[in-house]
Amino acid sequence: MSVHIRGSFMNVNVRNKEHTTHGVLNNFRFMLKEQWNFEKKPVFVWLIRIFSELVVSLTAIYFPKAVLDSISRSISSSEFLFHIVILTVVLVIFRYLSFYSEQSIIIGAIRILNMRFYLGKDWKTLDMDYSIATSKEGKMKIEKGHSAINRNVYVNMASYYINLTEFLKSVLVLISFSTVILLLDPVVILILLITYLIDGVISVKVQKGKNSVKEERASVNRRLGYVLDDIGNSLMAKDIKIYKMMNWINENTDKYIKESNELEKRVLRKDTNQHLAEALLVFVRTGGAYFYLLWKMFHSNMTIGDFTLYFGAITGLGQWLSQIVTRIGNLTIANYLVDDYRNLIETKDHMNREKSSVNPNVKAACEIKFEDVSFQYEGTDRPILNHINLTIHKGEKLALVGNNGAGKTTLIKLACGLLPPKSGKIFFNGIDISEYNRDEYYKMISASFQNVCLLPMSIAMNVGYNNENSINREKLHKAVKLAGLEEKLLSLPYGMDTELVPSVTEGGINLSGGETQKLMLARAIFKEAPLIVMDEPTAALDPIAEQEMYLKYNELTKNRTAIYISHRLSSTKFCDRIILLDHGIIVESGTHDELMNLSGKYKELYDVQSQYYKGDAVEVEA
Repeated sequence: MSVHIRGSFMNVNVRNKEHTTHGVLNNFRFMLKEQWNFEKKPVFVWLIRIFSELVVSLTAIYFPKAVLDSISRSISSSEFLFHIVILTVVLVIFRYLSFYSEQSIIIGAIRILNMRFYLGKDWKTLDMDYSIATSKEGKMKIEKGHSAINRNVYVNMASYYINLTEFLKSVLVLISFSTVILLLDPVVILILLITYLIDGVISVKVQKGKNSVKEERASVNRRLGYVLDDIGNSLMAKDIKIYKMMNWINENTDKYIKESNELEKRVLRKDTNQHLAEALLVFVRTGGAYFYLLWKMFHSNMTIGDFTLYFGAITGLGQWLSQIVTRIGNLTIANYLVDDYRNLIETKDHMNREKSSVNPNVKAACEIKFEDVSFQYEGTDRPILNHINLTIHKGEKLALVGNNGAGKTTLIKLACGLLPPKSGKIFFNGIDISEYNRDEYYKMISASFQNVCLLPMSIAMNVGYNNENSINREKLHKAVKLAGLEEKLLSLPYGMDTELVPSVTEGGINLSGGETQKLMLARAIFKEAPLIVMDEPTAALDPIAEQEMYLKYNELTKNRTAIYISHRLSSTKFCDRIILLDHGIIVESGTHDELMNLSGKYKELYDVQSQYYKGDAVEVEA
């Protein structure tokens, strides 16, 4: 990965892509280490599976020889029966061990998939830097990482364990069968090995070809998934019906499905060509080996028992070679999936995750300083923020206003450390925020964003995000009361312990948009961080609830530095200072009265908005 230092953060040069493969041996060590650290028992089960299948396979080809040789030597019935019983008991015991170990391997693969790989993928997706997760490259990594563990254990990355065990088993049995055939003639081995080597090369090339379309497939699946998610999203159902969006959804669904089908056809053609090549090779190797064996029987002292043994060994050798080729192909696919998973979970964060010498003070109010900060989103040709110089003083209540796209939300994401500036520096209490440990820095921020996350747990847990037994209930009630949610809780039979998200929790409830916004505000208040950020905190509130929040604003932000974003300019009067952003630059700064007296952009926007408020008032009076 090519990394350049610009401003206060390291930024990834996306033109230079990361190496997408770690190598077969490296992935082997990784998967073995993952299994050993997670659960050691399956490793020993693999050995049982390999050894038991070897015994079963050798016993199966030796059994007919033992029977035929016993008949030809005219041994007694009791001796014959004894030999047959011993071989049968051995076969039954080891066949049971083989079956038991095979099922245990599958169960083990399911366990590590669900309890380690799934959790590892989900945790990394949530834990990685926000700037990486929302980038084009990050989204592709997440999609491919998800595909690596999706579907069942026979085809996802956990199939590595199943295929590795079966591959090693097949190789060991193959060596044993080869030893038997060497007693006949090395020429037979040579014929079989050459043809299967060709088969193996073809299989690997086909899998590489199939892997080459993976990026295209991931891109198509991501777009198709977005469209289908909209169809299944109950929140979108109203818009889809009213605005007749089904035509657009159907057209795009058809388009993406056709693209997906074309990719699948390309893969199918490669598989078909491989099967045709395999059919030709089967004819060459099997026919040649059997012809040679028949010739040997008629021109040497080979017994019928020997013929049966060699016949079984040659047939078995072909089957085991075929299994090896299949397992090589499957391991190749699994190896690519392991790469995809590792490329996701091994993604390096830009922000500092190491121990920092900076000790964050989570009690005192803070100062935020932007020094010549610019920011531009990936794939855009214009900066969202352009050379911003701004100091937000300790304890100051600052309002950010401006039209959509002015850069308000981007600015607070930069202040929160969610996005790194492309140039310039951001200081928190005089210290470059890149020097803070990322997670320690987040402790100093409370935020209420527009897009919220309700977890399927109690209201208390959603606010206090901690073990319920250790939540400070007095502090919790204070936060809920300040946020204006107390009346709602009093109407609920379980109050603060009421579960949310009824689709997941039994007896859970849904909150309205305004109630959800109050809950997010309570969460921000409860945290008591020195910086509180509120992005459109009253957008879903009714006028009365909004007015109540304004009256309590000083108490909500007591001993804190506050950044407030709102499209309603009438709601910014109570702030110490108002910053007007326009096309990524600060065009006006001051109190409400100062900006009104300036008769600039702010006054123009305010007059436009107040005109509608006055118009509404006249209508009501009429």
